[in-house]
Amino acid sequence: MSELQQVEEEIARIRAEARSLREQIGDRAGDGPADSAELATLIANADQLDTLAEELEGRREALKARG
Repeated sequence: MSELQQVEEEIARIRAEARSLREQIGDRAGDGPADSAELATLIANADQLDTLAEELEGRREALKARG
């Protein structure tokens, strides 16, 4: 497997994980009062995953440019 393929798979995995965290946040919003510290942690984790995915997307573009 090429490095580009590995990076693309990692991006997909990270994006799916961030999406899952955000779904959990949304699911808890309808359950009434939620533990705000836990929600803040979930949001921070999802944001960190998004940042990592963005960094990997930059890496992917660099790999594509290298050819």
